[in-house]
Amino acid sequence: MGHYQTLLHQVDGLMARCLGGGQGFGASGALNAADIIATLGTLANNPANAGSGGQTAQWCMWQLAALGIAAAWRLGSHELLRGYLGIVEAASGAGLQRGGATDDDWEACVGYILEAAHRGSHTDVVTMIKAARQGILGLLPSIAGESYTRAYPDLMKLHMLQEIEDAWGLLQQPSAVGPLQRSRALRWPERLSLTAPVLSSRAPLLALRRQLAGLLRDNEGMGRAWLQHAKLCRSTGHQEAAETSVLEAQARSVPGALLERCRLLWDRDKGHRAVMELQLVVQQELEEEVQPNDPAVQHQRAKELLQLTEWMAAVGQGGKEVLCANYDDAIQLDSNWEKAHFSYACYLDQLYKDAKQREGKGPKSGMDRLGGRCRVRREEESPFDYLPSALSHYGESIRAGHKHILQSLPRLLTLYFEFGNRLAATKQVTQKMRSAQTQISGVMKGLVRSIPAYKWLLVLPQLTSRLCHQERDVQEFIQTLLGSIVDHFPQQALWSMTVVVKSTVRARQEIASAVIAAARRRCSDSGRRLFDLFNKLVDQLIRACMWQPPTERRTSKASAQKEFRGLCALLPLEVQVPVQALFTVDLPPGGKLPQGHRPVSTQATIAGIKDEVVVMQSLMKPKKITFIGSDGVEYPFLAKPKDDLRKDYRLMDFAGTLNALLARQPQARRRGLSLRTYAVLPLTNDCGILQWVNNLVPFKHACEEVYVKAKIYRRHSTPMQIKKMYDSHSGTV
Repeated sequence: MGHYQTLLHQVDGLMARCLGGGQGFGASGALNAADIIATLGTLANNPANAGSGGQTAQWCMWQLAALGIAAAWRLGSHELLRGYLGIVEAASGAGLQRGGATDDDWEACVGYILEAAHRGSHTDVVTMIKAARQGILGLLPSIAGESYTRAYPDLMKLHMLQEIEDAWGLLQQPSAVGPLQRSRALRWPERLSLTAPVLSSRAPLLALRRQLAGLLRDNEGMGRAWLQHAKLCRSTGHQEAAETSVLEAQARSVPGALLERCRLLWDRDKGHRAVMELQLVVQQELEEEVQPNDPAVQHQRAKELLQLTEWMAAVGQGGKEVLCANYDDAIQLDSNWEKAHFSYACYLDQLYKDAKQREGKGPKSGMDRLGGRCRVRREEESPFDYLPSALSHYGESIRAGHKHILQSLPRLLTLYFEFGNRLAATKQVTQKMRSAQTQISGVMKGLVRSIPAYKWLLVLPQLTSRLCHQERDVQEFIQTLLGSIVDHFPQQALWSMTVVVKSTVRARQEIASAVIAAARRRCSDSGRRLFDLFNKLVDQLIRACMWQPPTERRTSKASAQKEFRGLCALLPLEVQVPVQALFTVDLPPGGKLPQGHRPVSTQATIAGIKDEVVVMQSLMKPKKITFIGSDGVEYPFLAKPKDDLRKDYRLMDFAGTLNALLARQPQARRRGLSLRTYAVLPLTNDCGILQWVNNLVPFKHACEEVYVKAKIYRRHSTPMQIKKMYDSHSGTV
């Protein structure tokens, strides 16, 4: 807040100069209105200031007042606020117009509303809120037509007006409002989560909340606003502002303020001091005879203990037993906290890696100073001592939320599949390995039951690719999991497993067909009909991919009604159009799934097919076919023969993972960073369909356009010349 105090001093000095070298604000914070009117009247009536000069002087006066108002209401300096508002009123009384800057008008509007609220004038508050809202709504439609980013500042202004109105409504209650009723009426945490997590958007909102909390005499609410501001400043690198804010929060005894202060110390490379201060607080909390039963307090203590444990591991304090005990205590305080399970799983995973590297290796040469004569032998650690617990906590992290699911779920499967590979490759299984197998098998079976099916849908390509795993337990786990996915999401699973059902490898084909058949038996009559129609649709699509135009004539068009009669006869059917959105799992960035949210969207079904089929002139003659959805929209696809699309399919899966990671970063979301993806659906090992991307220019064609304009490339002759050069030099290098 120091920069706002500096701003007030600068504005005060400039105002004093505008008033002819006066003293500016007095001890009471009020300016001499008569001097202001005289000065502004001189600026307006002096012939020397006519035209642009007078207008510039008026504009500067209004700008200075707006800056003073903005700083005064953020700092809660009501006397100073009244003084600067007096300048605006004096300017209006002198018949002068304001500079017209929208942001300055908004700062003055907020200042007037807060000043009226402190006076207790209900009529003025309601009237000014209504007028401000109407002014913003009058401009918002035209601004929103440009872009959401352009309209977002006005949306934040409406957000702030609503919070002022909510708080003023509580102040008008005849009786005192309790903390629970106040929290339900204001909904500040929920409303803050809906705003962009950037300093420019949230800082004015949090400053307003501090003033509203002061009006409501809510000391804790004011402290929480300071703490949220401290976190925001720390995340953006404003260390001094963060330290000032966290001290304000500590002065109000807000839970979490001490932890935030320690995080500031850690960011300033004072790790040992941060560990020491946090360790002292945690030790005092653990030594309390009566532990609190409030879930919020327990969660806060779990956060402090988890942060302490992670820092101790980072700086090398405490042994393995101490750190594991701390992790267990943090999870015991809040067993449904995703981050605690994920952090513990990562730590156990690191212990597993270290033990795996040391496994079977004796002491390094030169490290055993006794030459093997030492009689004290430490029991060699086995990686299987950590693997079951690591898998269990990765699974609990996935079950509790999805904030870290893109790290925990692939790692869970990787560890399990690697263990299965090692088990299958081991000729003589030791007792410790057999015991670990029993524990791990129980853990994975429990995770299939406890983790929702939509989360497993994220790793459907990885599951189908390992359908014929060598280890029987792993193979049964994959089959059970795929059966659950098919039961809950048949449309997505059937499209994704088509290439496995049509595989040329007999074992893969039999297992995939058995999974589909078992899911079909568990369905109702309408569900079984979907399975049957889908099989017929896939057979017809394979025929359409493999169809070739007559060789005796060169054609670029074909008729679907004539060439693909079997496909046309099937339509319409209840199979959804396989666009990319059908296979995208929507996970909100908060880590929890809101009530009523659908993680997988429902797409239009295939109602028909457009008669015109475009035949490409490349070697394999791929066809552009267009489905007509039940919503009336045309969905073009490219049917490619003699091409293995499985690598393309996995590449799109990788691009989808990158998009999900980018969507979790506020800066990436604000800049709109993402990869354009499209659906890739391999039907067999050598054919498939791809979602057509309209208005796409291939990179090769873009380069050819440049080369043609530079007259170094001819579309018809240059490729043949390159081919002759390649053939003549093949085998000579």
